[in-house]
Amino acid sequence: MTFSILGRTALLATRRRATVATSQQAKRRMGSAAPAPEWTGIDKVVRGYFPQDDQLAAAILGGYFGLFCLYKIKSAFSSAPVEEAPVAVAAAPSSAGAIPDVDSEEFGAFLESEENVMKLVESFEK
Repeated sequence: MTFSILGRTALLATRRRATVATSQQAKRRMGSAAPAPEWTGIDKVVRGYFPQDDQLAAAILGGYFGLFCLYKIKSAFSSAPVEEAPVAVAAAPSSAGAIPDVDSEEFGAFLESEENVMKLVESFEK
């Protein structure tokens, strides 16, 4: 009987210790009691103007955006307009029995003949 009481007491004590240890680990204290870092060199100069991290990040992004805009403006003024060479469309030689293209000027003259209209209709039926 004494062993069962000692065993149960030891089990309860272990469970209490585990519960206390778990509850202490679960508590996170998010205090800001840490001292501010001491900046040196260029960081000290920059942090004089932008003390918070989000301000520094915005300043860096703004600097990159400004450089991008300056590059785009410079390239817009310095590049010469590109002239496109006129493309000469060569007229394809049409054979006597061929149907000219619908977009060509010869198509209007092609439709004036009844024979040519019948050729066109037959070509649609194929």
